[in-house]
Amino acid sequence: MSIAALAATAPGWAELRQVDGRQADIDAVVTRSSGAFTRVFELVVIHLAREVKVFERLRGQTLPTSCPDRHINDDGSFCLGLRAGEGITLETAVAWWKKLHNFLLCQETATESGWWPAGAQISHGEAGEIELRAEAVSASLGLLQAYREAVEFDTGLIAAGLSKINRSNGLLRNGRSVCLCGRKDKRGNPLLRRECHSFGCPIVLEFERRAAADRFWRSMQGRPCCRTMRDCPLRREH
Repeated sequence: MSIAALAATAPGWAELRQVDGRQADIDAVVTRSSGAFTRVFELVVIHLAREVKVFERLRGQTLPTSCPDRHINDDGSFCLGLRAGEGITLETAVAWWKKLHNFLLCQETATESGWWPAGAQISHGEAGEIELRAEAVSASLGLLQAYREAVEFDTGLIAAGLSKINRSNGLLRNGRSVCLCGRKDKRGNPLLRRECHSFGCPIVLEFERRAAADRFWRSMQGRPCCRTMRDCPLRREH
């Protein structure tokens, strides 16, 4: 059903060359905001187990064979977002195509500038799960922009609060003090730090996200670097 759903909802910028029940070959040319066209991306979408994955048909032809900073996995598959390829139906296929569209535009930016566009990515691995939870918590507190500022630029209220974390247990120090995130109870009274922890304090979650991101990059040590990204941790190793 997944491949059929994608074929039935294919946008005009994606030409399907060959389609069967488990695989589709696609030639994609995306229009930039300037109106100019991107390169032709020759892709293949394969239904594997319970998800679909998309790759370059000839690995390394246009994009690096793998690059965490460009969201290309070790097997060459594209990381379009957390669980983006799971449960593709006619109802969700359009969203999948939009994610692929954005991914290809970001790849052009990365190729030309050596930077991935700000705000267009999520952390790798376990850190991505934590980031999504932290965004939801932050949004409920009116702090979504502050949280994104902490992730992207290491600035703002949430980033500043990280200096108050006890690194031995990952919680804010001085648990009897009012929480730095400003969360209040149902009566409008500020919560103490030790109380806020149980609800998922965005400062604590950001500390956890950074720790998980560090673990991810440590697990990648020794991998070859494509050297196309200016600030990739793998590049700094070489």
